[in-house]
Amino acid sequence: MVSPGQQKININQSNDSSDYVVSIHRDALYLIIAGQKKLVGSGVDCFDVDEEDITGDLTDYTNKYINSLSSPDWTKHYRIQEELRENVKGKKGKHRKRIDIVCILTGRKPHQLMKFEAKRLKRPSFPVGEYVGKTGLGEFISGNYAPKCDTAGMLGYIQSDDCGYWAEQIPDALNKKKKEVHLTKDGQWQKASLENVNDCYKTRHGRPTIKRELLVYHLLLDFVR
Repeated sequence: MVSPGQQKININQSNDSSDYVVSIHRDALYLIIAGQKKLVGSGVDCFDVDEEDITGDLTDYTNKYINSLSSPDWTKHYRIQEELRENVKGKKGKHRKRIDIVCILTGRKPHQLMKFEAKRLKRPSFPVGEYVGKTGLGEFISGNYAPKCDTAGMLGYIQSDDCGYWAEQIPDALNKKKKEVHLTKDGQWQKASLENVNDCYKTRHGRPTIKRELLVYHLLLDFVR
């Protein structure tokens, strides 16, 4: 992430170079983290609340960060939206699935999006199996979510233990379901080296139904009291 005084890639450039695309994903992850810090700092208790409630508050506080006069000037080109319906073949109107959070770069055309699916992580009621299962990561792998994207994100709402604990549980679960999650040979769980983005990991998955691989960033957000 670019802090004040550092060089920022021009959002209006027309080519989608790898550095440019990575910058957008890094910005999206940074904004989510900034929103989470602002949410926790406000005193809102997210320790034992539903996923939808956290997502709503996280979206609200991330947009508050973006609109704050104290946030970096580059943030004005982004907005965060929750519960965005996915346009996929065979689904119309209210039958379309909704993805939890979308970070949208509006400062250029076409708009660039990074889509996030969120899952609670809490022992014993919300185990890692749901995070890597059909209604979590599996929605991306099936092509139900982000079918036209090459990168997406998973958000882990940590409500027990800590980020380090779940950073060990998730790859163990992925390895046990290697065939189901279609991990690529070079896409094993590893730390994401992104400036000012902590507790973030990445994996790469095949998506046989749409024949398009997907890079997934896994961002762990601590809501433990």
